[in-house]
Amino acid sequence: MMKAIAFACLAVGCVSGPTLFAQSAAKELKPIAFSTLDTNKDGKISVSEARADPDLYASFDMLDLNHDGFLSPAEFQAWPRAAKATAASAPDPATVPGGSAGAQHMPAN
Repeated sequence: MMKAIAFACLAVGCVSGPTLFAQSAAKELKPIAFSTLDTNKDGKISVSEARADPDLYASFDMLDLNHDGFLSPAEFQAWPRAAKATAASAPDPATVPGGSAGAQHMPAN
């Protein structure tokens, strides 16, 4: 009888395990872009703007390193849910050292 109960519990665990995992994955919070929270587009996030996300609001004082009452883009990047900033643009191969633009400065043969 005990083996039957143990087997039943194991079977239920195997069936509901993936469902529970899927629910916890669905609850995982997605990254948020700085521009989404900077609603007035002044280049910084105020305390009132941070209230839009309870996790950011709870971490605001810790993230505001210079204690000016705003999060700069650099301060915001320290927040775990911050969408990581990408490079502004890829360097133009014509302007990087060794790029093709240097060929025009080579002496003609």
